[in-house]
Amino acid sequence: MKKSLIWSFLVSLLFIAPVTMAADEDVIKVVDDAAQKVLKRFESRKDELKAHPGRIHDAVADLVKPHFDFNALTQSAMGKHWRRASSADKRSVVKAFSELLIRTYGSALLNYSGKPIEYGEARRSKDNLRVLVPSKVTTASGSLVTIDYILHKPGRAWLVSDVKIEGISLAANYRTSFANEIRSGGVTGLVAKLEERNKALVN
Repeated sequence: MKKSLIWSFLVSLLFIAPVTMAADEDVIKVVDDAAQKVLKRFESRKDELKAHPGRIHDAVADLVKPHFDFNALTQSAMGKHWRRASSADKRSVVKAFSELLIRTYGSALLNYSGKPIEYGEARRSKDNLRVLVPSKVTTASGSLVTIDYILHKPGRAWLVSDVKIEGISLAANYRTSFANEIRSGGVTGLVAKLEERNKALVN
């Protein structure tokens, strides 16, 4: 994934909240209200986290995990390899992958410009099982990036199952690199690579 796309996705995590069965016009408000809470926490700890990046995951995880379906995201990224993986391997990949996204997200957030987000109208699928929330994010360099959130409802709340950045699906984009790692080293090799990236972000 290109660095610009990674940055855009990581920043996009900031603007997602679990959405209950609210009217479509309320979805954007729920997302935006949650964003302010996240910004407030990081603003008060920015200097500390810049000095101690190893603390970023713990500082962010409780705000991010409830809002994303990392199981669905990882399953989509692994493609056919998900079905062939053992339950233990699946748990290991989900854990390592979610930690990677959260750690990198936290690092990116420390340098987030804080410019306003432009939200479009939320659109439900015909079967009412998915909601797409379009948005436009202004990066620190001033460029405008289109981010579409795809939410589904596996339980009582809507969760993000994928993100499209400039039309490119996050899950689909990772699918190629995941497949390459699995072909060369199996699922164990994929987990090792993800954990290696996690360690690099801590140090």
